[in-house]
Amino acid sequence: MAEAGPPHLLINNAGIARGKYFWEHAHDLDIELIMRINALAPMHITRAFLPAMLESPDDRRIVNIASAGGLVSNPRMSVYSSSKWAVVGWSDSLRLELEKTGNGRIKTTTVCPNYISTGMFKGVGKILLTRLLTPEEVTNTVWTAMKAGKPYVIMPWTTQLGKALKGVLPVRAWDFLADRVFGIYNTMDSFVGRKEPQMPTAVSGQRTAR
Repeated sequence: MAEAGPPHLLINNAGIARGKYFWEHAHDLDIELIMRINALAPMHITRAFLPAMLESPDDRRIVNIASAGGLVSNPRMSVYSSSKWAVVGWSDSLRLELEKTGNGRIKTTTVCPNYISTGMFKGVGKILLTRLLTPEEVTNTVWTAMKAGKPYVIMPWTTQLGKALKGVLPVRAWDFLADRVFGIYNTMDSFVGRKEPQMPTAVSGQRTAR
């Protein structure tokens, strides 16, 4: 980084998901791993690059990929949703800190998409009036918003609607709509996800370094 200078654009995009009830999550392989990758990694990476970005007088951008799961709760997504709620809260708080300290030239964009057809959420159920987003349309929308310095990208429009309804309706009324009308609470019932690569195993009697 010293040779290239501070980045003009930093995108925090890595993430993993588990489709389990909370009590089925393992401590290390699920809870700790999800929180480290989804929530803590963006903070540590941004912390590493931000001081140099602050020293530059030029406009800079930080894009943090959260999720619709960070706005609306969902069964079988308790740990994943909590990790994305953390990203939403941290990313928007960082935006406010930058603005209030006179560093508004560095703008953050918090991205909250619904399910994307990348394979990460293979098998998810349908939500009323909501289709799977494509990586291309999300990329194009986020790129345009990032250049404009928009604080949020929430897509598609039904995700924005869900966020608004959850904020104004009584809990049980929203639960009824999310479960019985929109179908949100059932989307993870048939979740398969992307198959994770297997760890290397011993070959010809030699142990693989780990």
